[in-house]
Amino acid sequence: MKVNSVWQQVDSILNAIDFEKLWKGFKRYKFALYDDEKVYFGDRVIEIDNRFRGNTSIDYDGEKIAIWNVTNEDLNSIEILASNIAHEMFHAFQLDNEEKRFPNDIKGLDKPLDVEYYGMKQLEAELLAESLTSRDERMRSSNLIKIVSLREKRSTLWRTPTEYEFRIETVEGAAEYLGTIVLKAIDEKRYKERITAYSQIIVDNKRLFDTRRYSYFYGALLLTLLNSMNIQFSEDIRDNPKTIMEELLSTINQRVQIERVAIDPAIEEEMTRYRKDLFDRFDKFHASHRRNHLGRYNIIGYDPMNMYKDENEILHERWVLLHDYDENQPVSIEGPVITVYNEDESQVVDYIT
Repeated sequence: MKVNSVWQQVDSILNAIDFEKLWKGFKRYKFALYDDEKVYFGDRVIEIDNRFRGNTSIDYDGEKIAIWNVTNEDLNSIEILASNIAHEMFHAFQLDNEEKRFPNDIKGLDKPLDVEYYGMKQLEAELLAESLTSRDERMRSSNLIKIVSLREKRSTLWRTPTEYEFRIETVEGAAEYLGTIVLKAIDEKRYKERITAYSQIIVDNKRLFDTRRYSYFYGALLLTLLNSMNIQFSEDIRDNPKTIMEELLSTINQRVQIERVAIDPAIEEEMTRYRKDLFDRFDKFHASHRRNHLGRYNIIGYDPMNMYKDENEILHERWVLLHDYDENQPVSIEGPVITVYNEDESQVVDYIT
């Protein structure tokens, strides 16, 4: 795989995009692609180091850049890869504008194990997916009122996990939306395929418990719907305390009465499977001979897509980066590794390898 050649192709595609038209103030950022050994900037190549982990935005030489770990799957469509790079560029834009609505991913691992919560969430998703395929404006408006009514009820009953969704939808959902409208500008057919695929994902009850990933798709589709209905949403990031859903809750005044959602046996079955899978992951980890590293640490880097929580333990399947207060230095640990938290989760007091 000639990554530098891929970089040139992505660069050419993104050169044709007017980023300012897509989101107020947005601009193109520099980007780097990397593999297991090298980092590619187009005009130069460097050896990989610990700054390059995952797909995200990082500080590099005093500026924010987008980075992407190129895999063979990415080569199936350079257009989709370019849209994914745009997603990461939007994160650079958010950071430059001092985005303050980032979620607490540690708290976000505390999932409510209540079937009604996920039943309401799935009903909301069905209304959104239906609205995206319909041209009936009255039905779309009615569905949107039901969506905000469901979300408001869910927020009242389960404030912390619902607020986590608000924030993921705002930070990651907006970035995924931006990447999706970049894809639309590049390839209309692939854009339509993505909207269809994301709509199928959010109504799949097997996806409901993967809150972080799910909210990428839901947030992107929600903004797509609002845009198609000419409903304005704030594109201001700096000093904006309101998440997209909170803004929508205050913009749309109408509500419908939300009765108790009937328990879906399929969701109940999926919840049982989820709980067993969680138990099995921790059981498998602890079944092997392990070593404790007691101390005082702060978590400063992690892979949010591959973390699982059981009481005061978090299993990081890929990697985690800690700051060791006693040694005053960072500690990079390859997974699987468990971080153990104190009672109020303010500090890591042990990690297990």
